[in-house]
Amino acid sequence: MNTIRKNVSKTLLSLALCACAIPAFAQQSYPTAQGAADALVDALGTTKADAAKLAVVLGNDWRDYVPEDSIERKDVDAFLARYMESHGMTAGKDGRMMITAGSGALWTLPLPLAQDDKGWHFDMAAARDEIRTRRIGRNELDVEQVLRAYHDAQMDYAEVDRDDDGTLEYAQKLVSTDGKHDGLYWSEDDSGQISPLGPRFGDDKPKGEYYGYRYHQFTSQGASAPGGARNFLIGDNMSRGFALIAWPAEYGETGVMTMMIGYDGQIFERDLGPKTDELARAMASYDPDSAWKEVPETTTASTATP
Repeated sequence: MNTIRKNVSKTLLSLALCACAIPAFAQQSYPTAQGAADALVDALGTTKADAAKLAVVLGNDWRDYVPEDSIERKDVDAFLARYMESHGMTAGKDGRMMITAGSGALWTLPLPLAQDDKGWHFDMAAARDEIRTRRIGRNELDVEQVLRAYHDAQMDYAEVDRDDDGTLEYAQKLVSTDGKHDGLYWSEDDSGQISPLGPRFGDDKPKGEYYGYRYHQFTSQGASAPGGARNFLIGDNMSRGFALIAWPAEYGETGVMTMMIGYDGQIFERDLGPKTDELARAMASYDPDSAWKEVPETTTASTATP
């Protein structure tokens, strides 16, 4: 995934604005869609965004749609550089227009422009849907890469007897107990052994989330899984396979599809609906039946780097 494309998307959702109070403004309309685009670029400024101008351009309730988490100005500058390089308009849904920036591979701003009897304005309700759709798509691509990284890490983990018990086994944890190598990630130590998963997977995540998803390992698989039903455990060792499920932390906001991967490396996905969290937590084993669809390996580069 293009780094600028992803970072600029975050930038224009965050806008790095000061948290000071500003007067209330009615959102302004413009004679042309390009005029609205120019006003937004002007509000972003050359060195610092103008909060008052942004309130005029995007409306007084822009905070309902745009997080106020600060990010580096360089991401704003990256978008502005692409915009100054080349920009234009492309048709969106329901007669709306979308701002494009850059030459070659165009990047489309996730803030649609709509026209009414007053002129052109940024449709922030439509922007919320567009932003959510892009976030879900980005998260799902990243989670696919996380699952593939998990599979590779398990294969690496099982090449070494990590607990000196004379048995090669897969890790039963994603993150190791402090001072041990009983999970796929551990902090750098003097053992000389490199953690199969990188440090980003070991970082503290709110509510155990990673790219907007939650994760759980299975210790068995059902009859529908490749290879048929079996317990992965032999005694205390998980030597007969592994599997991981990932489901959206907030269905419809951070993701839609629930995904699973097992020993053979095939990812399966399914839309479990509004009760995704409840249904995913209730699954006792890896058992992708006919309701689950195979996910082909994507050639799209991902920013997911566990």
